[in-house]
Amino acid sequence: MRSERIRRRHALRHPGRRILFGLGVIGIGALALLDNLQAFGLPLLHTFWPLVLVLFGLARLVWPRHAGSWLFGTALITVGGLLTAQNLGYTHLAWRDWWPVLVILAGLSILLRGVFPHRHRDGMACAFDTSTLEHGDQVNIDANFSGMRQQNDSRSFKGGRIDAAFGGVELDLRQAAMEAPEAVLEISARFSGIELRVPRDWQVVVHIVPTMGAVNDQTVPPMTPAHRLVLRGEALFGSVEIKN
Repeated sequence: MRSERIRRRHALRHPGRRILFGLGVIGIGALALLDNLQAFGLPLLHTFWPLVLVLFGLARLVWPRHAGSWLFGTALITVGGLLTAQNLGYTHLAWRDWWPVLVILAGLSILLRGVFPHRHRDGMACAFDTSTLEHGDQVNIDANFSGMRQQNDSRSFKGGRIDAAFGGVELDLRQAAMEAPEAVLEISARFSGIELRVPRDWQVVVHIVPTMGAVNDQTVPPMTPAHRLVLRGEALFGSVEIKN
C-alpha cells in the first residue's frame, strides 16, 4: 500500500502532468471570464468544458501509468470530443443508451492492467519511456509526446541539444566532466518539463527565455568555477529545473 501511494505521488509530480492540469484550470477560468463579460453569443464554459476531458485523456496517453492507460485515455478523448460536438449542435447522442460502453471500456482497462502489470523500480512506477546511459561528448535528445531519462558520463562534455514537446526529460550530468572551459546546451521545452542535474564544480549560466513557463536554477555556485555550462533556448508553457 505504501509503495502504491508513493507511485501515485511520483506520477502526479511529473512536470508534463502539471502543465496539462494547469492548462485545464487556465482554460476553465478563461471561459468563465469570457462568459461573465458576455464576449460571445454562446455560453463558452457550458459548451467547451468537455475539452478538459480531452486534456486528461492526452495526459494518460503521453504518460501512461499502466497498460490500460491508453484505453482509458482514448475513451476520455472520445467522450470529450463527442460532448463538445453535441454542445455545438453537430451531433446528438442518447447517453442513456450508450453509457454501458463506458463500463465496458473501464472493465477492459482493468483487465489490461492485470494482464500486463506496469514495471516498477524502487517501489515507483517508471514515468519515462526510455532510460539510457550515454558516453558521448554531446547529448542529442528528442522527447516528443514521450518521456526520457538519460545519464551521461563523458570525460569531455561539450554540450548538445534537448528538444521536448508534450514530454519530459531528465538529464543527469553529475558524472560528466569538461575539458574545455565552457559547454553550451540548447534547450527547447514546449509544454514539457526538463530537469538537469549538474556537477557541483560547474557554474551554470542560464539564457533561457520563459514564455508562460518557468526556469528554476537551484544550483549552488562554486567558489572557484573552472567550467561553465551555458543553457540557451526557450520554455514555452514548459519548465526547466537545474539542480546539483
